[in-house]
This record gives sequence, C-alpha cells and structure tokens, in this order.
Amino acid sequence: MNQPIYPVDVETALMELSKRLETEVEFFADVSTERAEAESEYKRQYHSIIVRMTSGTVTQKESMAQHKSAIAFREWKISEASEKATQQKLISIRTQIESLRTISANVRAAAGG
Repeated sequence: MNQPIYPVDVETALMELSKRLETEVEFFADVSTERAEAESEYKRQYHSIIVRMTSGTVTQKESMAQHKSAIAFREWKISEASEKATQQKLISIRTQIESLRTISANVRAAAGG
C-alpha cells in the first residue's frame, strides 16, 4: 500500500467482513441441515434394502444396498463437500477479521490513540 491506513478504513472493512460472516453462518446452518437430511436419506435407503433382502450373504446384501442407494450416497457426499467448503469460507473470513483487528491495533498505536 502506498497510502496511509486510517482507522475508519479498517472499521469499514471489519463491518463488511462481519456482515459476510453473518451471511455465511446462516448459509452454513442451511447447508448443514441439507447434509444431515441427505445422510439420513442415504442411510434409510441403504438399511431398508438390507432388511428387505431375504436371501444372500451379508456381502451380497451390502453390495446390493450400495448399488440401489448410490444416488442417495452421491447426494450425501456432494452436500457434505458443500458443508466443508462453507466451513472453510467461515474460517477464512474469521482469519481476515483477526488480521484486520491486528491492523486496527497497529493503526491506533501509530496514531497515538
């Protein structure tokens, strides 16, 4: 940066990041709910298939259950990846906020306040 940093600039950036953090926390709650529902649906399908099969070895039953519940498994894993990505975004925003707090303290100290 070639220009001086003013406390108001840091405060403005902190406010913007705080708003982003709030939005992402709400989104994370939604994504987490979707992931939980997708996981529940996969497990429900998988286990109901196993329970309904009357013949075959355990391995055959598990293979059939995996085959027939593959779409639900895929949806669960995709929603899980989305949840993890959102969680990483939250960590990134929090790190940016912490960095700005450090900058803010340095700016105040440099300004004599």
